[in-house]
Parts: sequence; C-alpha cells; structure tokens
Amino acid sequence: MDERRQLPRWEINKESKVWMPLIQGFSHCMIEDMHLKGMRVSFNKRLPQEQTVKMSFTIEDNFDFIKIEAQITWIKEDMGRYVYGISFNKIAEMDKDRIYQYINTNCYDQIKNNWWA
Repeated sequence: MDERRQLPRWEINKESKVWMPLIQGFSHCMIEDMHLKGMRVSFNKRLPQEQTVKMSFTIEDNFDFIKIEAQITWIKEDMGRYVYGISFNKIAEMDKDRIYQYINTNCYDQIKNNWWA
C-alpha cells in the first residue's frame, strides 16, 4: 500500500465523546492517532455507509466539541472494533488550532523523537 499521508500522525489512544447526525446521538470512540488533516478512530459498532460524514468530537475532558466534515478514506475491522481512516474536509481554524495545541502539549515526546531521532 502506498503511503499518502503528508504529515506524521501522533499516537493519541484516548476515548472521546462523539456526536454524529447520522446516528442521531452521542457515542464513544477511541481516537487512535491524529494530525491536522485527519485521524484514525475506532468504534465498537459499524457506522452507516457514508463516504462523507459530519461529526463533533472531544479531545479534552470537557464538552468543548471540535466540529468537522470528513471523508472516510478506509475502514477495517480489528478485534471486534471498526477502525476508520478519516480525512478532514472542513474544520474551523480555531478547532485546527485546538488540535495543534493538544498534540503539542500531549505528544511532545513523540514530536521530539520524530524530528530529532
């Protein structure tokens, strides 16, 4: 498989609250990794078969949601979980900055090892 990512992904492995209009309610997911243009996220149930999804998710321990419109680029099942590769189509600059600040604060060792290894 050809690598198409333009940015490194930072390992997050954090449970997140998610709101998706497709499922008409809140759910939980695991944010496996992310960068400013996308993320790998897993759910314990399969999402509706849509190529483009709107969703809001948290990365902090509050209800300050990051809102995105995203393309599902791939799906796989792994040990009873459904793992999705998501590429952001629309994200507000303020929300992109919040992701950047989260990564910069919580993934510092990964950044250091990636750039100065």
